[in-house]
This record gives sequence, C-alpha cells and structure tokens, in this order.
Amino acid sequence: MKEQLKGLEKDHGNVDLLSHRLSNVRTWSYVANKKNWLENSDYWVQLTKSIEDKLSDKLHDELTKSFIDKKISILSRGLKQDLILNTEINDENKIHIDGQLVGELKGLKFLIEVTSKTLDTDIKSIKKAARKGIEKELLKRVDEILTKAEIEIDNESRIIWKNNPIARLKKGNNYLNPEIDIIADDSLNEELKSKLGKFLSQWLNNYIYNVLGDLVKLTKYKITNQYLRGLVFQLYENNGVIKRSEIDKIVKSIPLEERKKLWGMGVKIGRYHVYLPKMLKPKAVEFRIGLWRIFYKISAINKIPKSGLNFLVGSNLEKNFYLLCGFEKFKEFFVRIDILEKLFLKIIDNTKDKKFKINAEMMNLLGCSKENFYKLMTYMNYKKDKTIDTYVFKGEKKKKEKIIQFDKKENPFNKLLSLNLK
Repeated sequence: MKEQLKGLEKDHGNVDLLSHRLSNVRTWSYVANKKNWLENSDYWVQLTKSIEDKLSDKLHDELTKSFIDKKISILSRGLKQDLILNTEINDENKIHIDGQLVGELKGLKFLIEVTSKTLDTDIKSIKKAARKGIEKELLKRVDEILTKAEIEIDNESRIIWKNNPIARLKKGNNYLNPEIDIIADDSLNEELKSKLGKFLSQWLNNYIYNVLGDLVKLTKYKITNQYLRGLVFQLYENNGVIKRSEIDKIVKSIPLEERKKLWGMGVKIGRYHVYLPKMLKPKAVEFRIGLWRIFYKISAINKIPKSGLNFLVGSNLEKNFYLLCGFEKFKEFFVRIDILEKLFLKIIDNTKDKKFKINAEMMNLLGCSKENFYKLMTYMNYKKDKTIDTYVFKGEKKKKEKIIQFDKKENPFNKLLSLNLK
C-alpha cells in the first residue's frame, strides 16, 4: 500500500494528470475499505481519504480555471475582431462583457480577473474593451465624489471613497502639507484627473485644519516677542509636544503678559511638557502621526496606543515615538502627558509639610495597579516616607541664576528666536 500510494499525494499538474492520480487513489481506497484485506486498515482508510479529498479540490480548481481561461480566450478573439460588445457593471462593482466576468471596478481602478494561464495578449484585449466600457462609469463616480464629498482618510493615509482608496498622501513641503497621488485607472482622462486632484487638495487642506487646527495655526500668528516666537516655532517643529526641560530657559524668558497669550493659542505649559491639549485627541493623534511618518519616512513598526489608555508598560517601546503620541517615559512605564499633569496637580493639592499620601483617586487617574503606581512614584523621584503610603514632595529648587546677556552674533538661539512665523 505504501509503495502504491507513493507520489499520488502530489497535487501539481494539469487536469488529465490530476484525474489519473485521483482514479488510482480511489482504487486503493476501495482496497483499504475491504474488511480484513489489510493490517491497520483504519490508518489506510484515513490516508487514502485525505489524498482523495486533496486531489478532488485541486482538480475542481483546475477545471474552474480552465473554464474561465476558455471563456476569456473566446472573448478576446471577439475583441480583436472589433465586435461591438456589451459592458455591464453590477451593484457589486463586477464588470461583465457580453455576460463574461472580466474583473471589477474598485473605487476608480479597474482590476482584471485572470488566472496564471491567461495569455498576455488576451489581458491586453480585455483591458482595452473594459476601459471603453467604464469611461462613463468613471465620469459618474468622479462627479459623485465632487458633489457629495463622502470621503475620509484611513489609518494608512489613503483617501477612501465607498471603502476603496482613490488617492494616497505622499511627502510634501512640510509634514502638514502632504501631496496627493490619485489612484485611478488609465482610462480616466487628464481633465477629470486634474479636476479631481484640485478638489481633493482643497478637501485635504480643510480636513487638516479641522482636525489639526491648533497645530496649523501656530504658523499663522504674528508674534513680536522673540522668546514666545521661539517657543511656538519649537512646538510646531515637534508636532505639538515637547519636553519642558528642553525649552525651560526659553519659557522662563517669556514675560508673564506674553505667556498669557499661549492659552489663547491652545498651548499649555505644564510641569513636564509644553503641548497642545487638543492634539492629544485620538483622531488628531492618529492623523498627525500619519503625516509625520510620511514626511520623515518612518516605518509603521511602532503602533499608536489605543484610545482611552493612560498608562502603558513596555521596556522595548520607542520613547520619541510615544512622546509624539502624548506619552512620557519613566523607565518601563509610559504615562499620558495630560494625565501626568493632572496627577501632579493632585499631588500638590494633597501635599502638606512637603509630604503627600497616595490615594485611590490618584491611582484611578492612571488606571494602573497599586504596585506599579508605587514604582512610578520612585521613577518620578519622589522619596518614600516612613509613614505608610506617604511620599516626600519635591518642589522646584529656587536657584539664583546669573542672567547671561548674549551678543547677537554669538547667541546660538538668535536665528531661531528671530523667526517671524506668519
């Protein structure tokens, strides 16, 4: 039995070869099912059945392909003779020419349905015929897109219409000004493509402003104070989030009256970060990170944290990427920066004689375990007191610092601070 079945399990070959193998396997399947003809008959019954099923499925696939290829060849011959053929597009976007399925129209792109055996000459003929038939449909679809504007952007930075991509975003002049690459069939004429391109560009500009308005407006303000201008520029260059420690000298150099203007710009100066609170909303995070990836050609290995998470644990997470997403790193912990500010305020409210006691409200704010919260306190440089659940609050140390006057030629921030963002 072993010798007879050898090689019959192979499922490659044409229809005749597969049929021959299947016939042989069925013979030995008959033998296996005869009572007392074989030792260990149950094993041979299962083996022959498995081989038979596998070959049957493969034979069915090959017969289907052969039938499709035959229909396509007949259709192709008709096309080459310039016969008038009827093209239909059904509700499922399937394209039929004279009743034969030749492909489908996904968004504005024609996808031909062929097999590995379809000849290149047949493919060219079918594409030519189908594209003649879909010109009116493409015109109709473009008109609907322009009229209804029922489009959106997915997490792969593609513009989607009726669940299909019609354009993709690509690198532009800066990360908030991407260019658009239209995804459409060659049969879409240049006039329509240009019209669609202008419409999508305008739509995208409005979309960017609606979702990332606070970030976009950072480049529009007329700012006279050089330190405030420098801070706003840095914030824009860092996608709306920057560590306070990196620009603290600039922040402290901004006069109080000028600093008050920041809140009107949607900017918050916190204990740990300077950031745009509205840019931490899930939709804004996903979109601006997507644009950042396109401009700086960053891979999608790092994933944006799920909406609603305030506390993450992961030793291999990339801190710069997660800061853009709005999370600050404390060793293996990541805390959302706006929640971190709220935690800091709660610590201040509960501090007496430079000591504060941990409560459930603080832990609930982060949504982490008690054990991890205690670790976080240590990572944030709060010292454990002798009293249970009590830590020593570390305020900012007041230091007398000499004010250094820079010569304009020598000042390393001179170029940055003198920028006039309009």
